[in-house]
Amino acid sequence: MNSKRTAILLLCLLLGCKGSGIELGEVAAMTKGYLFIDNFSKSCGGGGLVTLINSDSYLAINSVPREFEGNSTTPLPVWIRYERAAPDTCTQATNRIKILSIRKRE
Repeated sequence: MNSKRTAILLLCLLLGCKGSGIELGEVAAMTKGYLFIDNFSKSCGGGGLVTLINSDSYLAINSVPREFEGNSTTPLPVWIRYERAAPDTCTQATNRIKILSIRKRE
């Protein structure tokens, strides 16, 4: 009888638990928009999604899903996994990242 009650209690706890929605390695961020850069005078160019992580702005050097590109992405709370990217060759900016995954926060 006691083990049956314990089993029911554990089952209720398991079914009642909700995940936080955060996956391993993800951090909360906010998109600030898509930046188009024209540095042709320096023989280089680029652009990417500008993301705010812990009050610091970062420029994504890789392509992201279409829903996060363009002017309609400002501001959008997201979960991202990222890694630091090498400084660019034009301005030596160090605030560059490669986004490994991105999804909207709900």
